[in-house]
Amino acid sequence: MPHKASKEALEQAQLVFQDGLKCLQAGNVDNADLLFAKAYALDPNNLDTLNLLGIREYQKQNYQEAIRFLSNARHLHGNSAQTLNNLGLAHNALKEFHKALECFDLAVAIDQGLAEAHNNRGNSLKGLYQNSQALEAYQRAIHIRSEYAEAISNQGVIFLEEKNYQKAIQSFEAAIRLNPNLAVAFNSLGNAYTELAKYKQAFQAFDFALQINPHYLDAYLNYGISLKKAKQYAQSIKCFDHAVATSLHHARSYFLLGEVYYDMGNIESSSINLRKCLELDPQNIDSQFALTIAQIPKVFSSTEELQQSRRNFSDELNKLRYLKNSDEAPEDIVTYIGRHPFYLAYQEEHNTSLLNEYGDVCTRSVKPIQDILNESKVPLKKNSGKICIGIVSHFFCDHPVWHAITKGWIKHLNPEIFEIHIFNTNGIEDQETELAKNRATSYSRNNESTLDIATAILNKQLDALLYPEIGMDATSKALACLRLAPVQVVSWGHPETTGLPTIDYFLSGASFEPIDAEDNYRERLITLPGLGTYFELETIKHIELNLSELGIDANRPILLCAGSPSKYSPLNDEIFIEIARCLGNCQFIFFSFQKELTEILRNRLYKAFNAVNLKPEQYIQFVPFLRKEEFYSLLLKADLYLDTIGFSGFNTAMQAIACDLPIIAKEGRFMRGRLAQALLRLLGLDELVVSTNQEYVAIVVKLIQNNELLKSYKNKISKNKFKLFNDIKPIKALGIFLSQLS
Repeated sequence: MPHKASKEALEQAQLVFQDGLKCLQAGNVDNADLLFAKAYALDPNNLDTLNLLGIREYQKQNYQEAIRFLSNARHLHGNSAQTLNNLGLAHNALKEFHKALECFDLAVAIDQGLAEAHNNRGNSLKGLYQNSQALEAYQRAIHIRSEYAEAISNQGVIFLEEKNYQKAIQSFEAAIRLNPNLAVAFNSLGNAYTELAKYKQAFQAFDFALQINPHYLDAYLNYGISLKKAKQYAQSIKCFDHAVATSLHHARSYFLLGEVYYDMGNIESSSINLRKCLELDPQNIDSQFALTIAQIPKVFSSTEELQQSRRNFSDELNKLRYLKNSDEAPEDIVTYIGRHPFYLAYQEEHNTSLLNEYGDVCTRSVKPIQDILNESKVPLKKNSGKICIGIVSHFFCDHPVWHAITKGWIKHLNPEIFEIHIFNTNGIEDQETELAKNRATSYSRNNESTLDIATAILNKQLDALLYPEIGMDATSKALACLRLAPVQVVSWGHPETTGLPTIDYFLSGASFEPIDAEDNYRERLITLPGLGTYFELETIKHIELNLSELGIDANRPILLCAGSPSKYSPLNDEIFIEIARCLGNCQFIFFSFQKELTEILRNRLYKAFNAVNLKPEQYIQFVPFLRKEEFYSLLLKADLYLDTIGFSGFNTAMQAIACDLPIIAKEGRFMRGRLAQALLRLLGLDELVVSTNQEYVAIVVKLIQNNELLKSYKNKISKNKFKLFNDIKPIKALGIFLSQLS
């Protein structure tokens, strides 16, 4: 217990303390700290000294020391509102929100007019995910002090989390007007503009925050996230590097670096940073999920990388099995279960066992959310006499998933039999969305939390819940991990099993599937007639395209390679080389998707061509991504469409058929590699479907060297293509299937 100081020591301590205050006010913090320590040594019982030492240790992020000094002050002098407020701040910093809240509750009970305590109490409540109570606390602080900029800014953060972006921006701007040096308000303003994809305004806000405080860690991190969303990856990395320099042991900085490197296709740097994050924070479940996903490259740089990636993915997946959920908020759980090993599908391997294991981890992780939903009260169902189905998707808009799958469901399922309830997971809205709204019984575009969306789905008491795809949208994936309807069904928007035990059926097309296809799915496979979908034949509207401006020679054969970079496996690079060798005079037209991923493919192809003394620039041309009217123009001018091997094209292949462009397709082992071949076989063009890479090369060379034969195939397509479009049989079969389930 501290000793009792003499009268002389007490007087000396007070003088030293006053000198320390003067140094602190003058900005000479080092001398101030020395003087406060001296004052404490002379009089360890002085309330002002203990409080100020606690505040200084808090400011230096020595939170346990801060708690020691402030607890001593409380023990020796009883509860004072200011001491309790300071003690609560230290507990907040350590994320000990319950302890902090106790301090703030006592502080406001002693002094109801202490605005700071109400504001800080709001921060504790927010830390406990009690946002509505937090908002009340902030508003109480503002009521006491109307120009309290920090509380106004904190109020804005609640609005931001509730996705009420305009109210959030108004709060942040009001706080900035009151205190133009409030860096935290500029940082939050940047976050709000990022959510609205107003990146220019976001970048300006982050710049202001960092001008005010050049060591503001959160501002660097949020700036980097905003740049990443704007696909300015190099600048994003610079921000995260600054964050690392600001705090070498801050795990989240390395996590975000890992994320952006993965987006750029650099799995080595991604893994290094994610492992560093886990080294600093071993219980970070999201990082382990991200590290597992990061073992699968978006685009392979070599065959060796492809083979190693599967082993690495399996190794990291084994670690995921043994991670235990801590007391995480539902939205934190949603973040990591929303991750999906999407790019595993681009390997022509049997992925079912790996995906089943991953699916089990996801559904086990989501159990706390499922328990909350199971305990919720569901309103009584209104019996309309119809079968009630829900459709969850991010893509009720001009998007391949909409055109290939969802549009046919919504337009042609019998409204006399089915009620359709649409749940748009905050995707964009356009003219196609209006069609969906007009056809549906109900439509909601949910920008609330995933738990709120799940509750809304449950409240509809659906007979069946349909997902056009699982894997492309994180919110849809997270919802699919939950049991929200007695029957849950996925279609082939991402053409591979989900691996989820919560999905009961997989809708496919009979023409897509090989023999024994059931072994490729965890779900029960349902094959609808033909392509399993209703695909509209739209009017081809094209604009004249200047090929030379794209670097395309109109006098040389145009071999169209329309797939994304991920669809081109290094195992099949030989095809392009052999076609080039045989034809000599030809050009492969690829598309520039994301710059970094396109460069990986370009560099790999160039290396392969150079290795056999072929000049790649004579054969390979990457053109910018084209608008639909421009793409149709290119399809009309091309000689052949070369389908991707292992992961076939569908929408682009249908567009090629609509333009009478012959397709060369290799029949894959799995449904995802058999889409284009199905179109050709239904058209009676079996001879354009091959089973080996050698046959692929041979048919391409044969057609390019025989113009009359090539024209004959174009004519056959022109006469028969209507068989593929506007086919109502799959929708009728789907209706029967859903009726039988109910």
